[in-house]
Amino acid sequence: WFRRGFDAGFNWVRDYPFHAFVKVAVNWRYVTFAVAVAAMVLAVGLVRGGRVGFTFFPSPEAENLTASIFFHAGIPEDQAVAGIIKIEDALKEAEAELSGGAGSSLVVATYATLGVAGNNRGDNVANITVQLSRSEERFVRTPAIVNAWRAAVPEIPGISRVAIAERRGGPPGRDLDIRLTGASLQDLKAAARELQQELSAFPGTSGVEDDLPYGKPELLVELTPRGRALGFTVESAARQIRNAFEGNIARRFAEGDEEVTVRVRQQIDVDGTAALRQLSLRTTGGEFVPLTEVVNLTDAQGFSVILRRDGKTVVSVVADIDSTVTSNNQIIAELQEAFLPNLARTYGLEYSFAGRAEEQANAFSELLTGVLMAIAGIYIILAAIFGSYSRPLVVMSIIPFGIVGAIVGHYLMGFKLTILSMIGLLGLAGILVNNSIILVARFEERRKSGEDLDSAAISSSCDRLRAVLLTSMTTIGGLLPLMFETSLQAQFLLPMAITIVFGLATATALVLVLVPALLKIGDDIAGLIQLRQRSVPPPAGTGRGLTPAE
Repeated sequence: WFRRGFDAGFNWVRDYPFHAFVKVAVNWRYVTFAVAVAAMVLAVGLVRGGRVGFTFFPSPEAENLTASIFFHAGIPEDQAVAGIIKIEDALKEAEAELSGGAGSSLVVATYATLGVAGNNRGDNVANITVQLSRSEERFVRTPAIVNAWRAAVPEIPGISRVAIAERRGGPPGRDLDIRLTGASLQDLKAAARELQQELSAFPGTSGVEDDLPYGKPELLVELTPRGRALGFTVESAARQIRNAFEGNIARRFAEGDEEVTVRVRQQIDVDGTAALRQLSLRTTGGEFVPLTEVVNLTDAQGFSVILRRDGKTVVSVVADIDSTVTSNNQIIAELQEAFLPNLARTYGLEYSFAGRAEEQANAFSELLTGVLMAIAGIYIILAAIFGSYSRPLVVMSIIPFGIVGAIVGHYLMGFKLTILSMIGLLGLAGILVNNSIILVARFEERRKSGEDLDSAAISSSCDRLRAVLLTSMTTIGGLLPLMFETSLQAQFLLPMAITIVFGLATATALVLVLVPALLKIGDDIAGLIQLRQRSVPPPAGTGRGLTPAE
């Protein structure tokens, strides 16, 4: 009885209200097409207007934190260790404040390293790594812990900067990675400091740092005019200075099975820079002159690590972005508008984007290639099946309209578009083509049986209503459990599910009414082409023209 009642109700809906609706859509086909295009424009407007943002890859909530600590150069080891302990104590204070005395532990373990902080090496850097409890087991989110820890860190003498960031999964690299190159080290460092101040002013940024940390103080050697006149070069003067302190190999000789090296070194009676300033250098003529007459010694701040890429010195300024507040695309757009061009002109440098921005550019380039190959493959197969060049275009015309439901779904669910959303659109295209194929195939069957075009377009949509609904509803039903998944580690998959569910739901309605309208529009266009061909008279001497009756 249920089956009989359900079939009777479904048949009534199909034969009366749905049939009448499709008939109106076909008769007012240009209005139907305009409404579909307007819906697409509205969806694109949600993205262009900032209502629906974009983030390349939403990483699962981090369960590890890292604090990079940069000390002033020359700080004693005991003071550095004391500073690390104070920063760890600040984490404990933040944990106690966030837990509210509930007894739940947010921090599982911490460990610190002195002398290493990421790619930076030196006595003036340190790193603290924190293992948090599982995200499902705590009620405090990781960004809140980062903000509380950052606020609890006191002013510690001897520490120039502390960068606290999350260690997240996903594509390699930080959320924002800007590379500076093409200038001197001092200019690159100054530009990096200005860029860090600018990035720190953006809401939602954290862990702002560069990979050019200061190291021990250095003495820069510059040749004087007198030293140049005496025949010295910077290289020859530096070589004599090195030999005086480290020694020069005067001779090697064999002693049994071993080689003995004789190294000659100058005896230095004083320590520090005074020993260097009292040194004498030997000219090419064999005379000795004081070092201070040959070179100028200038105190400067050195760097502990200098990185190069393709033979050029490069400094990277990195930061983490809170995707709930802003996105790296928005920050990059604002930086490129005025700040970065002015920075490049001021210091005479070049800038580029690496990290996830670079991964995003590569991913979209490969995705575009995949889309073009998929569309070409679909068209070739459909052209071979239908034996027509125009019918595949009608079938594939429904593909762009899948973006309407996908964008509206992200807007309603409060999610941003991601790279997984783009991949979901690619999969959605295949499902929509399947629905369109079965409708167009039924239309071709009715046309071959002698039915007129209007009746065949309307009846084919009614005939395939059940098949299209079943195809869409089973796919949507299979993805609904993922739509309601509450695990924080699975949230990054939701944009793909939203794309397919909402996109398929919207495009299903468009398939049933838009494809018949497009079939009728295609017939109108073909009629206009034939009418134009008939109205053009043949060239003189090729035969008589066609009469109106013909």
